[in-house]
Amino acid sequence: MPGMLPAKSIIIGLVALIAMVFVNPAAAAESSYSSDLIIKINQEQVVIPSEDQPPVIINDRTYVPLRIISENMGAKVEWHEDSRQVFILWKKQSIHIWPDSRGEDVQIIIDGQILEIPSALGKAYISEKGRTMIPLRAVGEAMDCEVNWIDETRTVDIKYTPVPIIIEEEPTPIKETPPEEDPVITEEAVQNLQLLKDLAVYKTNLKLIDGKVINSEELLNRPPTDFSAAQLEVFRTYLAQLSKYNAVITLPEGSAVNNADITILGDAYLSAGQLKKWIENETPRLIAKAKASGLEFKPIPDLAELYINIGKEYGIRGDIAFCQAAKETGYWQFTGSVTPEQNNYCGLWATGTPLTGQESLNGADPEQVTFTAGLHGATFVTPAAGVEAHIQHLYAYATKKPLPAGKVLIDPRFALVNKGIAPTWLQLNARWAVPGTTYGQSILADYWLKAAY
Repeated sequence: MPGMLPAKSIIIGLVALIAMVFVNPAAAAESSYSSDLIIKINQEQVVIPSEDQPPVIINDRTYVPLRIISENMGAKVEWHEDSRQVFILWKKQSIHIWPDSRGEDVQIIIDGQILEIPSALGKAYISEKGRTMIPLRAVGEAMDCEVNWIDETRTVDIKYTPVPIIIEEEPTPIKETPPEEDPVITEEAVQNLQLLKDLAVYKTNLKLIDGKVINSEELLNRPPTDFSAAQLEVFRTYLAQLSKYNAVITLPEGSAVNNADITILGDAYLSAGQLKKWIENETPRLIAKAKASGLEFKPIPDLAELYINIGKEYGIRGDIAFCQAAKETGYWQFTGSVTPEQNNYCGLWATGTPLTGQESLNGADPEQVTFTAGLHGATFVTPAAGVEAHIQHLYAYATKKPLPAGKVLIDPRFALVNKGIAPTWLQLNARWAVPGTTYGQSILADYWLKAAY
């Protein structure tokens, strides 16, 4: 692989990354947060929660929280306060020999071996949020990755091959092998197997603890032993959330359809008139809710025909897109960080961090979309532009095709989507919304189906 380092260099580089107690936080004084910076590992975008520490640029180098490495590249990091030792489990996921502490000095142990940290590599630092920040390129090179910077999209693209994992076992005395007996199937094993079967029925995207995304249907071919006890427990939480929704829904004319089979591309089922009638019926409830909360009710814009007509131009189900907008905006009451004046109906570029105003439009038409410092999310000049940007974003998820002929790019995040990654509404789970376990189900059952009836 291009850019591979010798084993010794790899170890030294990794040591530099976890030297979290050697650097003064003042080292990051001349820095700038980069909320629009994108990090992709093997084409999967790394999601940093809004409440967490965002990436930061110091002297033209990008730094990220240490946990991003441990969660997305397979390494495990443990800090032992009593012995002042940092244990890094990289190629070995378990070891049985733990070096003694040297006293007051901090020891760094990688796969059971004590390593010294060269003073020249002590550039990690602790952020104001208590996160250990480490140089991203050093992370990639230390772990045998190819790291590329894509300037036009402000993307750090990392190609990564997982290392073979060695699990050490305690030596056991040689003894005679007893006759083989039929394996004992425990009640717990039966329950875990049933858990995977129950999840598989929903055919929905799930976010794993290690950050990967799988479709639950894949669990039919996976034994429970493929997953840790912690992951199985998360699966139980997912099943409890999913059980609130039926895998199959019945439409007004009596036809039954599996939620997982409803695609983003296709003809609208509901008319603009039906969508308007649904919103009219919901309005008294929304007014009462706003009054009870001491809030001012915001008039709901007339967008139904825009969603139906623009959706048809792109081959997108505009009626369901309209329902997604209702979910994202709280029925256009905008109780989150985006304001009504932004005409942003699906939270495009609303990452939890205010804009700087210098974000890249990534080829989008500057006459139809702008970034305003201090606001959250992109601002579109008209409601029609906001609706079309939403439709274009769905189009990017649903298909690998370019925009239809004659269409002007309005969505500033269109180029950032892994094209065709979510052809169905349920495949937006764990991608459009994270973890988003029931995101697609809610759009279909809590909004679209109610509008249909």
